[in-house]
Amino acid sequence: MIELIKVGERTYYFTGLFHVGVYLISYDEVCLIDAGIDKEYASELDELLIMKNWKVRLIINTHYHADHCGGSRYFQDKYNCKIYASGINAALISDYDICPAIVWGASPLNVLMNNYYYADSCDAEDITGKKLPEGLEILKLPGHAISMIGVKTGDNVLFLGDAVVGAEVLEKEKLTYIYDIGEYLKSLDTLEQIESKMYVPYHGEPVTDIKELVRINRENVIINLKRVKAICRTPRKFDEIVHEFFNDVDMELTLYKYNVKGGMIKTYLTYLHNIGKMETECIDNYLLWQTIS
Repeated sequence: MIELIKVGERTYYFTGLFHVGVYLISYDEVCLIDAGIDKEYASELDELLIMKNWKVRLIINTHYHADHCGGSRYFQDKYNCKIYASGINAALISDYDICPAIVWGASPLNVLMNNYYYADSCDAEDITGKKLPEGLEILKLPGHAISMIGVKTGDNVLFLGDAVVGAEVLEKEKLTYIYDIGEYLKSLDTLEQIESKMYVPYHGEPVTDIKELVRINRENVIINLKRVKAICRTPRKFDEIVHEFFNDVDMELTLYKYNVKGGMIKTYLTYLHNIGKMETECIDNYLLWQTIS
């Protein structure tokens, strides 16, 4: 059951699978921070807004991933609200067809075309230089996605997007999505320096102290880096790395997971290669990955 929880004079968030933020702009208008996964989910959120006699004037999407922006089209169609996102995220939300291909690297397999990886396009604008409602502040938190942002409200509540995920999520998912590990780790460092009354992850329970949540998210990345390095102590083909990684974390391979989780493993290989701790060699038309330090 989804509920609307008040955490400041003008700040609320929705409970449920996704923690969508709500900031009261005026007595009857709100800004949403992210928008849920699809029109059905957005409709459930809207029912609670209607009970408050609130209309949506603005949506700030922290990044382009479908579980964050999939509900934006519903609200824009109903309220003719503005939708802001940072840089390339606005372009991707406005023309979503390319987004599932980012995971696969080509026209996507049908198995990817679910509401986590495909959203209805809507008219989104680059947030750069835009005048925001009084009290809202944008923080750059890239890594999980290109140019991802967080949103801090005038009540000193920070909506984190996917800069971190909750401890309960990491208990279930040892391999969470990260686009750029170097940027992700820098954003974790940044978060440790930001003082807020409350920190609200999109996936996971809100906390009043971010340091422990940052620690376990960083530790999860470090463990996975060590895991990939250990697998590649001897030269490995990519599919062998996937096989060993899945066995290590007791995860069953499917075509869907090969696409999604396999892409996440590539993120670790990319990072290790870029910092000089992994090398590649082509032998008999196979690309082999090997740890060098």
